[in-house]
Amino acid sequence: MPRNTGVRRAAIYARYSSTQQEDTSIEDQLRMTRDYCQREGYEVVEIYTDHAITGRTKDRPGFLKLLAGVESGAFDTIVIEAVDRLSRNLTHTLEAWDLFKFQGVELRSVTEGPQSFFTVLLQGYGAQMFSEMIGVHTKRGMQGALSRNRTHSSAYGYDIVEDAAPGEPNRRINSEQAAVVQRIYQDTAEGLSGVAIARALNTEGIPAPKGGSWDASTIRGHAARGNGILHNRLYIGQAVICATTRHYHPVTGAKRTEMTPVEQREQEIPALRIISDDLWQRSRAQIARAARRVSGKAGGPNPEAARRNRYLLSGMMVCGCCGGNYVKASTTSFRCNESRKHACENRISISRKRIEARVFGRIRDAFRSPELLEAFTEALDAERSKMKDFDPNKNMDHTQQRLSKAKAARKAILDAIEAGAPFALYKTRSEEIESEIADLEQSLRQLRARAETAAAATPDAAALFEAAVVKMEQLLSDPELVDQASQFLGQIIKRVVINPDPNAQHGLSLKLETDFAALLAPELEGLSPAYLVC
Repeated sequence: MPRNTGVRRAAIYARYSSTQQEDTSIEDQLRMTRDYCQREGYEVVEIYTDHAITGRTKDRPGFLKLLAGVESGAFDTIVIEAVDRLSRNLTHTLEAWDLFKFQGVELRSVTEGPQSFFTVLLQGYGAQMFSEMIGVHTKRGMQGALSRNRTHSSAYGYDIVEDAAPGEPNRRINSEQAAVVQRIYQDTAEGLSGVAIARALNTEGIPAPKGGSWDASTIRGHAARGNGILHNRLYIGQAVICATTRHYHPVTGAKRTEMTPVEQREQEIPALRIISDDLWQRSRAQIARAARRVSGKAGGPNPEAARRNRYLLSGMMVCGCCGGNYVKASTTSFRCNESRKHACENRISISRKRIEARVFGRIRDAFRSPELLEAFTEALDAERSKMKDFDPNKNMDHTQQRLSKAKAARKAILDAIEAGAPFALYKTRSEEIESEIADLEQSLRQLRARAETAAAATPDAAALFEAAVVKMEQLLSDPELVDQASQFLGQIIKRVVINPDPNAQHGLSLKLETDFAALLAPELEGLSPAYLVC
């Protein structure tokens, strides 16, 4: 196509890979290519850059804009530092070359000169082979390092140790982040969803692993790949590397991640454990339960994709006429599923707010039964007895003495170092003392809290029980906890049977089939009613 016969218009393209160079590499490339254009008398009309993006994919913003500029005829020449900056995939390199030739655009490399089909072919093939070789050597290096307790993991909850001694882990636990990891596992084991956990962390202003806000996917991750907070085995002291590899589609450049069991390596590093085996297993069991609620079987391919209950009484409401389920009929109401298919005469619907209010009201009355109050009083008395036998002040004095001794030992080490003693001699002991001081300070805080609790007047059991019932209703009504609340109610409400009744409120009678024995001691089983009408 026709071109400007005057000064040639040049576009500069620069790229660096996050695994091999720094951001200053872009500045160096731009300096070299600008100098080249000035020597050749080119007018630089466009500059395209890709920062920290691999050349193995063509889905790069700067590269795609470069191709669009070629299509529009915005310039006559492309100047690059070297062909491997253009791409590290031979197919993509030759595709780009075909487009350049079709549009009459020259390709010039500062270090390799003017390019032809053969030079592009050779340079492109070399770039691709070099990229693959880097991948092989990187994996080999990671596997060898792991055998020496060195991991390249950037997992949340750990700090990098630059000067780790031979054989020692090059990561150490970050106590503040580790507490967040433990909380996530505990909340998961108790039935909270990744969405609810993320929202709570964001509300409290706790920074996410890479800054910004928490997201459910950061917490859930991918079970098979072992990533995400809930599937990273490093938290139980097991470092896993080379479990996956990435491939790029030769045409679209789309990334595909595949498992690589042959290359996978594992290493036990107990010093990096944050989560106990018990908590790990309980969180696994809860994820599996969430999967079974959807798939109807254990061990589904993606437990985190499990749909969670969105409504408090989901799965509990049944029609008394036909036995079919009451399901969502609109955004606000439920009705018999069989009546929607004209297979049942019960066509009366009820709003979610109305049925939840009626069920809550009846449960609240049932919870105020003498049997449950008696069970609550016994539990309260047992706790009071424990507090009575425990003297927090005596324990505080002993803990304070130990803390003072530990701080004195720390000061002695600091004095020795200031006097010229080498820190390496005291490094291990210093870390032990710092850990001991942190534990003792935490114990003191807990003892002070128990002392304040013991000194405070304990309210009457009946008043405390009433407050607990009210609080329970508030918690069960919280939309963030609806799935967990639904599981709790499912332990005491087996079914809510709904029958048409012109004399009942809203034209429907509700019968709750309950099992309040699930909340009581075994010897109290049978004292609560089996059915509640509301």
